[in-house]
Amino acid sequence: MKNIFSPSEIDFALSGLANRQEPRKVLICTPEYFDLVDVKNVHMEGNVGGLNRNRAVKEWNQLKSVYQSWKQQGILEDLLEISGVKGLEDMVFTANQSFPWMLHGKKAVVMSKMRHASREREVPYFRSFYKNHGYETLELKGEACFEGMGDLIPHYGKNLLYGGYGHRTEAEAYGEISQLLKVPVVLLKLEDHRFYHLDTCFIPADENTVLLTPAAFRKEDMQGLRKLFKNIIEIPDDEAERFFALNAHIINDQQTKKKVAVIQKGTTEMKEQLNKLGFEVTEIDTSEYMKSGGSCFCMKMMVY
Repeated sequence: MKNIFSPSEIDFALSGLANRQEPRKVLICTPEYFDLVDVKNVHMEGNVGGLNRNRAVKEWNQLKSVYQSWKQQGILEDLLEISGVKGLEDMVFTANQSFPWMLHGKKAVVMSKMRHASREREVPYFRSFYKNHGYETLELKGEACFEGMGDLIPHYGKNLLYGGYGHRTEAEAYGEISQLLKVPVVLLKLEDHRFYHLDTCFIPADENTVLLTPAAFRKEDMQGLRKLFKNIIEIPDDEAERFFALNAHIINDQQTKKKVAVIQKGTTEMKEQLNKLGFEVTEIDTSEYMKSGGSCFCMKMMVY
């Protein structure tokens, strides 16, 4: 059975896919060693050596306080932390080193193969975390790069994945991942260097709705996505670039039925659209992390 699809090749309906429980725990990495030391994406240009460390710690603590509030409301089951490591300045972006999943009712995780050597050194610390929390760790045997949930994003509540490629992750990685996790993957080529990871331009909000910026994708892929989403909400690429609007972290909690989102402050269209969808939006400042190419979504990992 074919398990890798371009959007134009989609020959199945959502109704034929198994339902999936969304994870309810969040993992964050402490920011004491976060820094701007080189240029790995277009957003980092001109920012090397320009970190305001005190501000970065304050911003991280503000995000943590949002998660603590969500935990108190029962929206999150738990808030977990992994300690940052000296010399691993990007480790705080915990969306990238892994891809956790439920496989045959048990916790499993695919470990990433990062494009940059400095980031590949982060992966063993996350592997240890998962082993200590009862996960089966799955290792990719191929040579293709894969950057976790930075590029591989699940369809809300369904056994289906969307795999971004073109800047960091290579398309060849998804065949092996699909076989390991027993799940189909829809491939999405990322066209614009501003949107170097899928998590900067694509957010499934519910089973029928996705928020995205068309500038990131091929026109034919946009047409194909309409086979799976009844409601495609287009966010202007300027807002997605300037405010990392589509790097928001949203939770549509299946248990409490509450909808919440934390986003970089300053958006207009993104905030309005989330409100229309019933999300309670919290705006915070992540500007020090945006200098490195990431915001709220990049700074966490939802785990089981």
